Amino acid sequence: MGTVKRFTITIEAPNWKDVQEVELPQLPGEGDAIETRYGTCIVTQAELSPDSGPYAGKIVCRLP
Repeated sequence: MGTVKRFTITIEAPNWKDVQEVELPQLPGEGDAIETRYGTCIVTQAELSPDSGPYAGKIVCRLP
């Protein structure tokens, strides 16, 4: 069984932003679709964390 990692996701829309946590098997790439509490979003930025903190990385996405 694979390892699940925790990421923070910043969901951006024209007039607001929201942040949530998500568990995924790996960091998605730019342009990938990801499910959030607001529905499907498109990843615009994704990066791994350089340290071994509680999150494996951060993701920024926009609503389509």
